[in-house]
Amino acid sequence: MFINEPKLKTLARDLRKEEPRAPEEELAGFPFAARCLDKCRATLVGWQGEFTYACPMDQRFLQTADIGADEFKEFVATGVEDDEVERWIGEHSHAPR
Repeated sequence: MFINEPKLKTLARDLRKEEPRAPEEELAGFPFAARCLDKCRATLVGWQGEFTYACPMDQRFLQTADIGADEFKEFVATGVEDDEVERWIGEHSHAPR
């Protein structure tokens, strides 16, 4: 998997020092998605602290969107910004609309 670490470090929250976004903050219309994205980015750069990517809370988003945790992580690893992730979720979600 390609990891654009320099770009990710400009986007990632350092979860050793701050919280990920709130569960109710939506991305692409999905609750938990923004929080999942924060944890994914932090995990990719080693800043996850006590948070775990793809935990049961993240799975609520991933399962609802019908997107695999590894598939999401591979895309996020490229260093995409929130708007690009939002668009990607809309294109790759298999959830009924």
